[in-house]
Amino acid sequence: MNQIVEPKIYQGKELETNFFTPMLRGTGAERLGVRVLYNMPVPTVLNFLRGNGNALRSYAQGWSGDGSAEMLSKTIDLYKVKSETGYSAADYYTRVLETISSRPDIDMGDLSGTELEEAETRIFRESLAESLRATMWIGDTTRGGDMYDTFDGILALLERDRTQSMTIEYNEITDAEYTAADSGEAILRKLWNSAPVELRELKSEGQLAFFVTSDIYSKYEDSLDAANHEAAYIARQEGRTTLSFRGIPVVDMQVSGYLGELNGADELPKTWAVLADRRNIVLAVNTGDFPGTEVRMWYNADEMQNRQRAVFAVGCNFLLPDLICYSYKQ
Repeated sequence: MNQIVEPKIYQGKELETNFFTPMLRGTGAERLGVRVLYNMPVPTVLNFLRGNGNALRSYAQGWSGDGSAEMLSKTIDLYKVKSETGYSAADYYTRVLETISSRPDIDMGDLSGTELEEAETRIFRESLAESLRATMWIGDTTRGGDMYDTFDGILALLERDRTQSMTIEYNEITDAEYTAADSGEAILRKLWNSAPVELRELKSEGQLAFFVTSDIYSKYEDSLDAANHEAAYIARQEGRTTLSFRGIPVVDMQVSGYLGELNGADELPKTWAVLADRRNIVLAVNTGDFPGTEVRMWYNADEMQNRQRAVFAVGCNFLLPDLICYSYKQ
């Protein structure tokens, strides 16, 4: 056998359990690095409850409250999208086998349909997860040309908010700042120092993160390598699995390659550094409220192709501008 011809269709609860839940929960959600809302009621609403720091009153009989707690909300626009991929039947079969060949519990001479289906599903899920992650950052529905234009990503929303309403604190990284010897650390320090006080005060809650492009991440690691002490010497040799600045994680958005594909004059800047509360940036995915939602994998005999298709709804947004600040270089 050198073909996989058995069709697989996930719909309803099976679609949620076997495909999207593993992608949007646990390690899948951690890789996205932001808050994920899955199959929330439509319209999907992002809520944020602000505490009242002046809630205490002198005791007196009866109700002395001055109204309801402040609940801020924003509707997340969901866009119906699809992903379709076709593979040569022989290449597809080889690729599926490669994903399970290293497992010691697999008898390669007697593969069951279940084992092949799990491998097929994992390949498609990983590909779709990466596309979701990239578009969540750099998507722009005004772009066109099938270039990450299925829904608006966070960077496009930040840039749009900056140019239209000026509600977000931002600083442009100058050429001198970008090329300085300690530019990585200096840029993060500038971002922290320019952050609104409401954002800085959330540091103790452990949800702040610097989201940066790969060049800033690399420059900051270079800044750490330049330190002259034993820990830095060891880290230069062994590498660092994670970075942080003043106790706040520094996360590589891993979108520099995708940004490099966008060559239009009005495209997004290629260098970014964003400080935000993770809870304030949300990716919403819905597979339960839109007709035609499914994941399908099948063999097309006429073209001798294995094909994959996913149809679902997705969108992302942020709620509070004062819980985000960012720098960028054009």
